[in-house]
Amino acid sequence: MTTPSQAVIVRPATSDDLAAVVELCLLVERQHETYWPLRWQLKADIRPRYERWLGANVNASGWLIAVAELAHEPGAVVGSLVAGLLDDIPIYADVRYAFIHDMAVADATRRQGVGRELVRYAAAWARSQGVRQLRLMAAEPNAPAVRLFQSVGFRTTYHEMVLPLAP
Repeated sequence: MTTPSQAVIVRPATSDDLAAVVELCLLVERQHETYWPLRWQLKADIRPRYERWLGANVNASGWLIAVAELAHEPGAVVGSLVAGLLDDIPIYADVRYAFIHDMAVADATRRQGVGRELVRYAAAWARSQGVRQLRLMAAEPNAPAVRLFQSVGFRTTYHEMVLPLAP
């Protein structure tokens, strides 16, 4: 857990942070691809795609791109989170919700409270946007992430399933 000397600072990302955010997102995407390429096979040009997507949304309304730093290393991005507001299908009472698209913590700073603080920050942002739900999808093989999300109050509501189809 975080100690005072390892306090985590979470803040909105700036354009200057996007290179670090892209690197962290790519770590997660490459990890996912190892789980099952059929579900998570990456495009060859994933880096410029992430750069365009994040660059277009870093200051956009309805988007949160946040970075985490350790207090004793200001300026060194050790975690990131990308969330956006989404519309639900019109059969539910809550028509909008916040969705965490990506969250990553650098290997060297895992289990120091970085992920927990990123989620807390995203939850506060989601509340400030007037939504009542913060959702995400966690890869089943990523047990540490699943445990983190459960420990901060996320509940499993369904299991994504994929049916491989012959070409």
